Amino acid sequence: MIAGLRAAAQGLSFLPLAGVLESDLATRAHIGRVRDPFTGQEYAAVRALPLDWAVLHVHEADVDGNIRIHGAAYEDLLLARAAARVLVTAERLVDRDSFRAAPDRTDLPGFLVAAVVEAPRGAQPCSCATAYDYDREYLLAYLKAAGDDEGFREFVRRHVGAG
Repeated sequence: MIAGLRAAAQGLSFLPLAGVLESDLATRAHIGRVRDPFTGQEYAAVRALPLDWAVLHVHEADVDGNIRIHGAAYEDLLLARAAARVLVTAERLVDRDSFRAAPDRTDLPGFLVAAVVEAPRGAQPCSCATAYDYDREYLLAYLKAAGDDEGFREFVRRHVGAG
């Protein structure tokens, strides 16, 4: 998946990947084969995974869409670069001057972001690293409820208020 996102972020239709053809993954996934024009060695070819939208939840953003992630960004920035458009939800909106004062701390520039909205605790029930942890009890209840249709409908009624 990461190789497919990297291909999309680079505007490529595929990305060669070493070490996959020798594994079971090559027989279980949609993996092509490509020959290196310089050495003749054969590699796996992983199809690009271009995204229409990426939705990221971050620690800080300004109204221009500049974002700042406190801690590890994981695959968030790769998702943003593989997507045609990016929607950002942020724990808090900060003044533009905060980004102007420390441009080196901008993780994604606003010109790559289509829209931004302030959404405190917007990652819940998952975590927002350095801000809050995941809600273990809620996630366990969700997993239990997801095991059957009626249990899931009740979970949605109780926690989301729908239906």
